[in-house]
Amino acid sequence: MRKLAFLLCALLALAGAAAGQGINAPSVAPFGVSLGCNQHKVGTVFYAPCYATWQGYVLSGNAASGSQSIIIAPQGASASTGMTLSDGTALPLAVVFNTNTPITINDNNFETVTPTSVTIGTCPVGFLGIGAVAQCATVTATFANTHGAAALVYSGDAGIEEAITDAGNVGGGTVFWIVDTGVVTLNTGGLTTTTTTKVPTTYYAQGASARVTTTITTSANWAVGITGTVAGACVANATLTAGTTCTQAATALIGTGSTALTAVLFTMGTSNPGAGAIKARVWGWTPVSAQQ
Repeated sequence: MRKLAFLLCALLALAGAAAGQGINAPSVAPFGVSLGCNQHKVGTVFYAPCYATWQGYVLSGNAASGSQSIIIAPQGASASTGMTLSDGTALPLAVVFNTNTPITINDNNFETVTPTSVTIGTCPVGFLGIGAVAQCATVTATFANTHGAAALVYSGDAGIEEAITDAGNVGGGTVFWIVDTGVVTLNTGGLTTTTTTKVPTTYYAQGASARVTTTITTSANWAVGITGTVAGACVANATLTAGTTCTQAATALIGTGSTALTAVLFTMGTSNPGAGAIKARVWGWTPVSAQQ
C-alpha cells in the first residue's frame, strides 16, 4: 500500500508540474512549423507563431467562386470578444481580419486568400451556438472555390501580419517570425520559382536553412531569398545534388520596403532548371512602428 501511495503521489506531482507549465498543443500548424506556445508577446517582442494559433469557422459560406463574401465566427473560450490564441489571449477581430492578412479556409476546397474588404459586427441571428454579443467578420475576397458552413479558418501567413498589426496598434515593437516552404518543385520555365510562403518585405535575417530534395539539373546554382534580394536567405550554391544544404546564420537587413508580405523565392543561375525541388525554412524579425 505504501508503494502504491508513493506512486500515486509521484504521478500527481508530475501532472501538477506539467499543468504549471501551461503546455498548449494547437491543432493547426501552417507551413509545417510547430506552433506550441504559451505567451504571444513579452514586452515589445511579438512572437508570430503564437499569433497563428487562433481558429474560426465559416458561419455562412460562398455559393460561387470569384469575388464573394463569407461570414466567419470565432471559436474558443473568448469567442464573444475575439479570436483566442493558445495562451488564452483574445485578439480583436480587426487584428486578424483585414486587407493585409491572408487567411486559410480548410475544407475539401482548401485555399488561402487575402481579403479585399472586411466588416466586423454582431453575428447574424439564427445560427446555432452564436451568442447575442458575439462578433463576426464578413470577409470579401476573390475565391477560387466555394466554402460551406463549418469550414475551419486559420492564419494564412504563420501569424506574421497578425503580430505586425497588433504590435502597431499598441505602440510598435519587434515581430519575430518563422516560415517553412515545404518541398517545392522548381519552375522549369524560368530562373525563379515563387513559393506560396511569404515573409515581410523588410526584415533582419536571423537564419535560414534549405535542402535540395530532388537533384537540380541544367542550372549553374541556386539561392533562396525575396524580390530584390534573391540570395538574402541562402547565397548561390553550385552543388545541385539531392541532399545538398545551405544555411545562413549571420544577422543582415533584408529589403528596404514596408511590412507587407512578399514571397520566398528560389532563384537559379544562368539557365532554367530541367528538374529539381527545394525545401527551405527562414526566420527573422521585423521592426514595427506605432500605427496609432
